[in-house]
Amino acid sequence: MSAPSALRPAQLHHVQITSEQPAVLAEFYGRVLDGTVSDVGGALMVSGAERTLLIERGAKNKLSFAAYAFEDAARLARYRDEIASKGINSRPSPTPLFADGAFAVELPDGQAFAFGVPKERASGPDRKPGRLQHVVVASERLPVMAAFAEKLGFLLSDRVHDQDKDTTAAFFRSDSEHHSFAVFRARSRNLDHYAFEVGCWNDIRDWADHLAALHIPVGWGPGRHGPGNNLFFMLNDPDGNALEFSAEIEHLTEDQATREWAHEQRTLNLWGSAWMRS
Repeated sequence: MSAPSALRPAQLHHVQITSEQPAVLAEFYGRVLDGTVSDVGGALMVSGAERTLLIERGAKNKLSFAAYAFEDAARLARYRDEIASKGINSRPSPTPLFADGAFAVELPDGQAFAFGVPKERASGPDRKPGRLQHVVVASERLPVMAAFAEKLGFLLSDRVHDQDKDTTAAFFRSDSEHHSFAVFRARSRNLDHYAFEVGCWNDIRDWADHLAALHIPVGWGPGRHGPGNNLFFMLNDPDGNALEFSAEIEHLTEDQATREWAHEQRTLNLWGSAWMRS
């Protein structure tokens, strides 16, 4: 059992990705996520009450940072002291959406995690429910990334392994939800996907109908993941980034032991075919 951490509970609040065509992506996400588009600190922000995405100019298919929110400044300060005691250096926060006291740490692959208290609280549900819930990166150094996530206080929920028992995917939680961060084994360092938790099966249907009305096809699913046990479907944005709509993700206790899964299609989709990264 992992020692208690001030990180938990913390929830993914927003992410910032990079693109060679930020205006095109912002227009796409504004339509798909039913959000408003504005300019914030040099980045384009697509936002609603439950979900916020920042897009800045840069190489495509990259995560700049993922921002995790704490309920109050006291817990945030305890967490900063906790990681400092482990020799983890912090730097100024890159996000304009967190209040004073926010900070960031650099991940081994160069992305950042920002931690802070939001300046503004969600005003209520969006017209279409869909809270930003998890982010996944691809890495050719999965063991290094996974070890750093655990050092930060994330709990390893599930591990996927190949025939040689090498890890191909690691799912981490920062509250009771099965994962708010994951790392998948790959040949390069990229953004794999991010997901919006929509609530229930009927919401999955409604989001698929919304996309159909926009003439945007679903790329994979509907299906059910093994790790997380969540319903899902996925599609791609104009840059080729994958985004997921998920429902009924599993909740785990603090002392839940890490589970093991084989690297096979059924692990990724209990119902059928899967998008196999490797």
